Amino acid sequence: MAARRLQGPDRIVTAAPSATPWSRRSLPDLLAAHGLDGVPEGAFPNDGWSGASLTALERGGRRFILKRTSWATDWIARSTRDRALREAVLAADPVPLAPPLAAAHLGAAADGNSAAILMPDLSASLIPWEQGGGGAVVVSGGTLDRVLAAVAAIHVLPWDRLRDTHDGLGWPWCPVRERIQLLSRPSAERYRAGGLWVGERFLAGWDAFDRKAPRAALDLVAGVSRDPAALISALERLPATGLHGDLKFANLALLPEGTTAAIDWQMTSWAPVALDLGWFLVANIAQLRDEPDSILERYRGALATAGGQALVGDWATQRDFAIIVGLLLRGWRKGLDAEAGVVLPSGRPATDDLAWWSAEAVAAAARRL
Repeated sequence: MAARRLQGPDRIVTAAPSATPWSRRSLPDLLAAHGLDGVPEGAFPNDGWSGASLTALERGGRRFILKRTSWATDWIARSTRDRALREAVLAADPVPLAPPLAAAHLGAAADGNSAAILMPDLSASLIPWEQGGGGAVVVSGGTLDRVLAAVAAIHVLPWDRLRDTHDGLGWPWCPVRERIQLLSRPSAERYRAGGLWVGERFLAGWDAFDRKAPRAALDLVAGVSRDPAALISALERLPATGLHGDLKFANLALLPEGTTAAIDWQMTSWAPVALDLGWFLVANIAQLRDEPDSILERYRGALATAGGQALVGDWATQRDFAIIVGLLLRGWRKGLDAEAGVVLPSGRPATDDLAWWSAEAVAAAARRL
């Protein structure tokens, strides 16, 4: 089969012939290929929000995880127009990895109307969230540097080699508009109207945000949440690459051999690194001692070491958009933390943190939008 042309948002690259799509592979075939045919599935409790289900399989002293997801059961899939089930697409036809990254997927297959994604059980190596009687595990400086090296390595992967598994339609990236709006008030109102419990959770947070944030930040978040066209247009002027999309610490496994594996690639996007960085800062704030600008500078150094300078463009612009995106995606949680009187690992009260993010996002928007 001849090579085809794969069109990304900013360029067209040559793609190799496709691997077998997950939808054309049976689950029994996938399990047999890994010596798991006939192995019973056991319960695997998890605190995921998307609606995907996880089960465990054990053989020969090794444990594996089978993740099932579908359009019908997964609200994030529906909210990000993920009919292809992009994590299964990536698991079936992965981008090549090299240290410091390790693979988290063994393959994917069809199981009725669901995609079944097979993974080694990385539970023991995932960065933990809970510690003892409760509270988030604060990440040390050394661990943070290792994580940022892995994030930079993800961003410099040879994403051009992703194969066209969709008959010339291109790889099914998570749309930037839907990613930015995923946790917004308008989206939360739709979730609630559709009977999803997450709608109430996000709306409670946005109500707290409205009570605690300054007026200029309220206006910024409300305006961009309703219509992110100006933000998207500005982001499109920056260099783009493949992003993980959900860089929570709990999605990263620090393996004994020194490599890092990332799970939950459901929101893999083609966008500037600012989109990943903004979410990284706000999603992990309960585990970070360092201030946002310090973390961004450490990432910038890791990206330079990884040879990714071309992905930066203007660094000050990337930084500003990371702050804007962070507040848009997680202002709801910052509102809840501020009302609860939370004190962050940095020693900063959540009320001060919300004030900082609000002021910085408004200033960044005045410069960039």
